[in-house]
Amino acid sequence: MRKPGLLLLSAALLLQSCSNNDNPNRGKPIVLGDSSTIVTENDPQYLQDFVADIKMKQAEPEQPATPAPVEDTAAKQAAAEKEAAPQAEDKTTPAVAPPETQAPKGNGLTVAFKDVTVLIPNIVTRSYRQQNLQKANGASYELVSGNINGNHIRTGDGKVAKVSQRYQTIVAIKNELGTLYLESLNTTSDWEALKGRNNDYTISGLDDRHLEYLKTSPAGIRNAVTRAARSKRMSRATEQKWLNSIKHVRNTNQKPMVVVLRSVMWKIDGKGADGRNFSKQIRLDIPLK
Repeated sequence: MRKPGLLLLSAALLLQSCSNNDNPNRGKPIVLGDSSTIVTENDPQYLQDFVADIKMKQAEPEQPATPAPVEDTAAKQAAAEKEAAPQAEDKTTPAVAPPETQAPKGNGLTVAFKDVTVLIPNIVTRSYRQQNLQKANGASYELVSGNINGNHIRTGDGKVAKVSQRYQTIVAIKNELGTLYLESLNTTSDWEALKGRNNDYTISGLDDRHLEYLKTSPAGIRNAVTRAARSKRMSRATEQKWLNSIKHVRNTNQKPMVVVLRSVMWKIDGKGADGRNFSKQIRLDIPLK
């Protein structure tokens, strides 16, 4: 039973062998450069690709390296401290005004201006009119009792830079006839700064030896006596007695002539609590006796 199959297989192999013998180069080695040894396939079925095309991935252009971000250490630390610190309230702190000096206290004349308070202790005064010291830059009084020369001016409620003084004098005649004030022989001194410290200034220069006075000739003195006598409506006889009492006088400071203090003025310069400069004046009249 197996012999017919074997016979058919042998016949097929024989036919195949015959067909392959048509290639003259069969069995010869391939020689490089010899085109006759190159096997050329003409059957289209063997010329087809048996694998899918491989598409090579193109290399992407190299991107420049991005530098790593540099941390701002100082800013980071400040932010951390701000976050850790308790939140402060947004309030504006009012400016602290410099401490003001206390108003002087004591018995005497107290003048309370808006920017400064002045005290002249141990004197009694009076005023003949109403004075609004919160609006006024000056005040006037008349001395009733107490001493002025050698006394003090004490200031407070303001920063005082300087206290100055000036005064007015007149010349009078004092003898057995009485006292005759020669109003036409008056003079006013210049402003002079008083010495002091810690808002305490000493009043000085108001004694008889230091008072300034108006100097004039003997004729000027006689003329002043005549005017004073007529202003008081003296008789001619009384006027002549006064003139006779000074017939040997050559100077206004020669006896029986005397220099009399008529009034004293003080000027207080400084800076108030509001930072503005101020200048206040006080006048003290001395009554003629």
